[in-house]
Amino acid sequence: MKKTLLSALALGIAVGFSSQVVAVDPEQSRLDLIEYFKAKTPDRPFEDYKNGIYGYDEDRRSQWEMQEEFPPYSDFLDKGAALFEKDKSAYIGCLVNSKDGVDKIRSSYPYFNEKLQQVVTLEGDINRCRTEAGLKAFGWKKGDIAAVSSYLANEARGQKINVVIESEGAKKAFADGERLFVEPSGQLGLACASCHVYNASRKARSDILSPLLGHTTHFPVWRLKWAGAGTLHRRYEGCHKNMRSAPRKVQGEEYRNLEFFSAYMSNGLEINGPSVRQ
Repeated sequence: MKKTLLSALALGIAVGFSSQVVAVDPEQSRLDLIEYFKAKTPDRPFEDYKNGIYGYDEDRRSQWEMQEEFPPYSDFLDKGAALFEKDKSAYIGCLVNSKDGVDKIRSSYPYFNEKLQQVVTLEGDINRCRTEAGLKAFGWKKGDIAAVSSYLANEARGQKINVVIESEGAKKAFADGERLFVEPSGQLGLACASCHVYNASRKARSDILSPLLGHTTHFPVWRLKWAGAGTLHRRYEGCHKNMRSAPRKVQGEEYRNLEFFSAYMSNGLEINGPSVRQ
């Protein structure tokens, strides 16, 4: 069987990081990942990976389910709804599929813009729509942008992630995101895959390491550590700092490609953001 870069590393095969090592095959990478986690945790259904770490610890899952009955982010969702309604004219017709309903927006991102030849994220488009309407852009990592994004995620709950890759440009963006995910970096010589593939379900101190499968379903997240909400790219930045690796630019090309890769790998899983995490 032809091995993708991710599957080769998961099997412990030593590879270099040139583009000649493996052919880019996004769907094979996704199927390899599903099979890897199926072998790792055979009793866990695919559909449950939308719940991240809560599929590994019954006590934490019980606590989380109780939190979801009276979520700590409920006021934050109200804030996001109010912010969206305040500038609704800037968003409707600008955000993808917004004319079909607010609930259709979140599931349309991220996507590869063939004209621009780059990945477009929801938060990126929120700020683009604002600036094109003459409004001030939000900060990228938390606060108002996380509130609006959380509101749109909540409206889209139950819809499935469906990232499409049809062109060579999109395939390259996926490959670049995959490379960033698997390539070791920083003083500790770790990769994203070190924690979120090979050691998923294990503990780092008191934290359970989450699986790549389902990573983007529940963002933005309300983190207990943050005592608030944050975007996916805020989490990427924090992870790189923990790895003692230089963080990439939030909403820069590298993190947008990483989001594109991560979202594609979770195709078929339901959106259930925002959600509470450690």
